Amino acid sequence: MSEVSHLAEAVENHFSSPKASSFVHFVTVSDGLTGAQAAQAPAERFNSVWAVTNHVAFWMDVTRASLVGEQVDLAAWGLSEMGSGWPPLGQVNDASWQAARQRALDVNHALASAIRTLNDESLAQPSEQTWGQPPYQLILSIYSHNSHHTSEILCIRHMLGLWVDHEWV
Repeated sequence: MSEVSHLAEAVENHFSSPKASSFVHFVTVSDGLTGAQAAQAPAERFNSVWAVTNHVAFWMDVTRASLVGEQVDLAAWGLSEMGSGWPPLGQVNDASWQAARQRALDVNHALASAIRTLNDESLAQPSEQTWGQPPYQLILSIYSHNSHHTSEILCIRHMLGLWVDHEWV
């Protein structure tokens, strides 16, 4: 398997696969919540599960777009500028939460597809569209970013008493 394939598989499976490996994945920690639960922050200055979900989806979309040479449509994310990439929740209800969660999963699949369009030689070639970084560095950064925030979601849920049960492989 090529390095590009390995990276795409890791980014996708460690976010969207319900089978936990060394940690539980986004698809599992974000499952089973109502819109109200997902929008609830455990205390002042904490994020909600929904806010984190929008944040990781936004940055995966930014990464995807940079890898394929596109611009991110900030208006589609409810943002006027990139800033720190925390799109608003919008209307808080179950349907909107499920749409936000699904959007994160869809953007994750789109990011993995964008990675698969690269070749192993291009992974180490910095470019202007990837902010002067080689693509492999950008891919590993978003992988780490997703892992960090998935753990944050798990912690938020636990602080709210919304425990996550999962099986290890």
